[in-house]
Amino acid sequence: MLLWPLGLLLLLTTILYFTPQTARLFYPKEVLNISPVEAKNLIQSQKLLILDVREQSEYEVSHLSGAKRFTPEVLKNIELDTDILVYCTVGVRSANLAKELQAQGFLNVHNIDLGIVNWKNEGFEVVDDKEQTTEKVHVYKGIFGLWLKKGEAVK
Repeated sequence: MLLWPLGLLLLLTTILYFTPQTARLFYPKEVLNISPVEAKNLIQSQKLLILDVREQSEYEVSHLSGAKRFTPEVLKNIELDTDILVYCTVGVRSANLAKELQAQGFLNVHNIDLGIVNWKNEGFEVVDDKEQTTEKVHVYKGIFGLWLKKGEAVK
């Protein structure tokens, strides 16, 4: 009986104190996480496949220019040595996809550390479903809106 209140207290503490640093605890260790600056440099320096791991509704609000929303079909005819950049809202979903892609044999998979929220906080551009620059960022869960320092959080 004592475990139930203790579990609830742990859950509430996690929600109240969930920070970007604690989000990283959910990243698989095998994944290469790179900063938004490193991701921007990678995008500018070479051709790569940019995959947005979020839901369609999130992608429509905003995404990185040139990004495709991930579906398994996107990987058809993609060589295993293709450079792939993945991201989501705060990097957890995309880190899990990166791990899965590595297990499938993809050699050069990079995850944007803390996702599109961190990308936007660095002052980098995002576009909407019409490929127009926007300040809106779908933050998936309300708590992640607290992490967005630049732009407008959309839930």
